[in-house]
Amino acid sequence: MVGVARTALADAASALRQVDPNSVRLVNGRIDLAAVAALEAPFVELNRAIDRLSNVADGVASPWLVAPVGREVKSLQADLHKNQLRARNALHAVQVAPAMLGDSGLRRYFIAFTTPAESRGLGGFMGSWAEVTVDHGKIEMTRYGRSEDVNGTGEYADRRVQGLDDLVRQWGRFGLDSGPGGTTANKVWSNITMAPHFPAVAEAIAQLYPQSGGSKVDGVFLLDTKSVAALMNFTGPIEVPDAKVTLTAATAENFLLRDQYQVTNIDQRKDLLQTIAKATVDKLLGSTLPPPADMAAVFAPLATERRLMAWSATADEEQLFADVKMDGSFVRSGDGDGVAVTVDNASASKLEAYLDMKVEYRTVDQGGVRSGEVTVTFTNNAPASGLPDYVIGNALGLPKGTSRLWVSVYTALPMTSAQLDGSAEGMQTTQVFGWYASSKFLDIPPGATRTLVLETQGAVNPELPVKLIAQPLAKVNPVELVPG
Repeated sequence: MVGVARTALADAASALRQVDPNSVRLVNGRIDLAAVAALEAPFVELNRAIDRLSNVADGVASPWLVAPVGREVKSLQADLHKNQLRARNALHAVQVAPAMLGDSGLRRYFIAFTTPAESRGLGGFMGSWAEVTVDHGKIEMTRYGRSEDVNGTGEYADRRVQGLDDLVRQWGRFGLDSGPGGTTANKVWSNITMAPHFPAVAEAIAQLYPQSGGSKVDGVFLLDTKSVAALMNFTGPIEVPDAKVTLTAATAENFLLRDQYQVTNIDQRKDLLQTIAKATVDKLLGSTLPPPADMAAVFAPLATERRLMAWSATADEEQLFADVKMDGSFVRSGDGDGVAVTVDNASASKLEAYLDMKVEYRTVDQGGVRSGEVTVTFTNNAPASGLPDYVIGNALGLPKGTSRLWVSVYTALPMTSAQLDGSAEGMQTTQVFGWYASSKFLDIPPGATRTLVLETQGAVNPELPVKLIAQPLAKVNPVELVPG
């Protein structure tokens, strides 16, 4: 092993010496595609070196090794396997990046900006969007708008979503399927992020955008308020004269979630958001950004929290997003167990900034059958007064500060019963994305707590781990999940 390591590490070091991270930085909105392509050869050699060392480490691992040596070999194996994955992803990224950056012609991408202050199953309401084009490494923002700009644009009564059966079956009545033949309602873009599975949402966006006044897109990206704030780590402060504020990476998220709604003039507030988005993108594309690894260190945690997602219409590029956990897939239950809870704002308020949600899951296994109990506790911390109607009001005639949610609980095992605050409760049930989904509307008065309990039962592989999936709400921290 030592003999192979000597050669392999020398080859790896030689490969890395050929890599200049500064050569592939975004400078004034342009990336040098020749520099990106030049990375492929050293990354191929790096992968070969790590694979050789990993293979020999696996080969010498043995229970007959002296314990201290065995422990070191096991630790080395773990490190090598982790770095094998990183090296393969890096090589894959270098191989697909030129095409994504328009080396063979213009690429067009749709960017969805969402806010979890008004929740959707994917995280938040898409209040704003942008169209970005990339041509031979030159990146430009070519269009920007609000959801209402595409809601009623074009012949919306003739729009169609095709090949997305799960999406239409579960969420069609919220605008995706308002009539025969799959026509969409004029409010479809307001609810486009209700499904928690980003590949399906992104494909629906890609289908609907050309039918809503836009052009054909090659991919879709989603950024929530926390991701937009993270961009300011690289742009520096953003001046917003109309609001008399200066936004930074530390203050932007709170402003976008809460403080912006103190602007009572809705048109002025919409102009404000457009000003912030354009100013951020303009500064981003007009400056020199750090090397990709430095940017990844900032954005990787956001992808893990499903606050930054990406989808490509090209299979090889989409596989890269899946490999780096950026595709926003709603993980399949498989043969194991799991729980997920999503909430959709059903009153057009901005109350999820004041919502706490806790999920507990307890199980008992007996005779090859698992009985589960999912307890979801909702607390509405919103006030009944003192905030603009746009935040705490609603179009349903409910008292101010009342939160109406479309709650969906996803379980690997079928639901047998449900209770709300201790009383038996009926729920709509279906199967979607490989899960059993139990859904209902739920009203939570200001300051109140409500508890939903679901009983489940069925066969499951007890050796597989329970998957707990958190939906980002309007919180700095993700939802708390407590396994039982």
